[in-house]
Amino acid sequence: MKKAAALFFAVFSFAFFAALPALAQEEKAVQKKLGDWTISLDCGFGARIGVYDEIVWAKRKYDGERYKQSELNYIMLPAFYTSLNLSANYKRLGLSLSNKFFLAAKTGTLTDSDWRNDDYCKNGDTSTKTDWSEHTLYLNDKYGGVSGFDLELKGDFKFYPTSFLTLAPVLSFNAQYMYFNAKNGYGYYGVYDYSSNRILSCYDPTTRLTYSFEGREVLKYEVYNLYLWTGIKAIFTPKSWLRFELTSEVSALSLLFDYDQHLTNSKDFKEIAFSAFFAFRQSVKTEFVIKKNFSICQTCVFVISGESEGSMYFKKKEEPSYSLLSNNTAGGQVTYLDLELSAKFSW
Repeated sequence: MKKAAALFFAVFSFAFFAALPALAQEEKAVQKKLGDWTISLDCGFGARIGVYDEIVWAKRKYDGERYKQSELNYIMLPAFYTSLNLSANYKRLGLSLSNKFFLAAKTGTLTDSDWRNDDYCKNGDTSTKTDWSEHTLYLNDKYGGVSGFDLELKGDFKFYPTSFLTLAPVLSFNAQYMYFNAKNGYGYYGVYDYSSNRILSCYDPTTRLTYSFEGREVLKYEVYNLYLWTGIKAIFTPKSWLRFELTSEVSALSLLFDYDQHLTNSKDFKEIAFSAFFAFRQSVKTEFVIKKNFSICQTCVFVISGESEGSMYFKKKEEPSYSLLSNNTAGGQVTYLDLELSAKFSW
């Protein structure tokens, strides 16, 4: 293993130093063509379609096996946002600062599922979904009509293998915040069967209880997702008026931090989960150059993650602080697509 690593380092070093003269020559050509500085500003409007999942796991009392105890799905159909992106390029180095401001509005549906039989069954039955409810989902007003943000600082270093292709490794820090609020709706609850000492399925219409939440706030959910993304960007310029940009990234590090307030039973939860290399992001941007310093852009960003898992904390509404739930772990998963149209001004 050490010999292989040493050989790889030697080959990489040789290739790097051998390429320096060619890079220097290329740098002069790029500087002559592009100059030292370029600055651009993108202003856009878009929509996010996807699902934020909140998941709770527990250890089964019967045999200690891990099982899914609860799952909440925040389904955005869609969540609208405005965006700003400021980019500055100096020779090969590029830096950008961008933010998406999510607008407070009705956005979709929240579904809440529970598997509660482990508290009753002697055989540890955790396969029966005992509770299910559905509610109208809103992005709650947090900052004068704004419900959340998606802030990102990104850097890249460009290479120009051909006249129409640019390649650049990228590194970025991404901080996301969303504030959800669920209202109204209804729920199905399986009844307790004394003869079998278990809760029956919530899907059985002959035994379940139905409850209406009409006119009530049910749940508030604040979630922070922090990502450290790394990957590679490819820019194709087949025509002077047309430009394609493809960026593929993985999340080297990520942190989930959320607050979950169950308003119907005055219970508050907090989850903290850390993960590495569990999320993927693919971006596709098409730019149509209308004038020398003005373009219209279409951007699609797809993000998918695995199920992160971490610590879970609980407190009742009247209690001052949270306590760790040692038998439970919690985390989340995201899958979403951003579709955006923007105007780009360049200098």
